[in-house]
Amino acid sequence: MIAEIRDEILLGGHISTAGGISKSPERAAVFDFGSMQVFTKNQMQWRAKPLPDEEIDRFKENRTKFNIRRVMAHASYLLNLATQKPSLQEKVRASFAEEMRRAIQLDIDYLTIHPGSTGDSNINMAVSNVANMVNEVTEIPGRTMVLLETSAGQGHTVGHRFEELALMLDQVEDKTRVAVCFDTCHVFAAGYDIKSREGYGETMDNFDSVIGLNKLEAFHLNDSKKEMGSRIDRHEQLGEGLLGAEGIANFILDKRFRGKPFIMETPKGELGYSEDISVLDNILKGMSDES
Repeated sequence: MIAEIRDEILLGGHISTAGGISKSPERAAVFDFGSMQVFTKNQMQWRAKPLPDEEIDRFKENRTKFNIRRVMAHASYLLNLATQKPSLQEKVRASFAEEMRRAIQLDIDYLTIHPGSTGDSNINMAVSNVANMVNEVTEIPGRTMVLLETSAGQGHTVGHRFEELALMLDQVEDKTRVAVCFDTCHVFAAGYDIKSREGYGETMDNFDSVIGLNKLEAFHLNDSKKEMGSRIDRHEQLGEGLLGAEGIANFILDKRFRGKPFIMETPKGELGYSEDISVLDNILKGMSDES
């Protein structure tokens, strides 16, 4: 039963692309992952070398071979879709488009991105800037979907309130190619109670009312080093943070999200995924013992 449920929630993690992106599916298979997240280029650089055709083909072959059913690319941390600065907008626009083209070349399901920071602009301008950037990249033909990631609200970042994400989504023209990636650490740090059963229920009802659960396409499954409402983005290994195993359990036991990718971005990465999986298995074992 444990393996079955873990399979149904498409558990995954962020996977290294060292030696070539084509090697990442095999690394994910070490943990029996059904999903994974990768960078298709160096996340701290604006430019990247084109992907060789042979590497693209090997990636697709290995994804099939190792049964990775959902793949998420995470866009560069340099991209601030919300910026109002014209010179930066041009760099972001070009780099975001390149990220989308690479994801499409690799037949990747999702391109997840942080909405960014308001800087000197107001929230309405920032929201419109994000939507305009998404509108441009979703004009590129392909099936890759943009996922706007929930933020923790650190500094001047946008997207830590469900209402802000809803405004962005409302202004996107092709709604078939945009949805939300729900980061459990970020949402907790933003001030939503997803730890208690009652609070979790209220939060998800709120999300459904404001955005719609049909727009919740994937999860980043992370514990939080900081307390609820801190607005500080600090991930922790599952079960070792202030969200805790009880908060993580709310998500993985919610039958509404079976079939959705749950991708871990915990601090130890691949060195710590076995520990994270043990926490999840203990949660599922507890459920089995109760039934």
